[in-house]
Amino acid sequence: MTMRNLALLLLYCLVVVPAGIVASLGRDPLRRGIDRTAATYWTDAGGARRSRRT
Repeated sequence: MTMRNLALLLLYCLVVVPAGIVASLGRDPLRRGIDRTAATYWTDAGGARRSRRT
């Protein structure tokens, strides 16, 4: 293993991984929570229209 590879490994393990863990702790960007009262989990696309091909 070269010195460059070792430095990149340390950078990844000491900076990138903890930053990702901290970023994911406080929020759920995919809103994966279970809502037992919901009839469906589908959401409206917000104005998306189907295009008609001729």
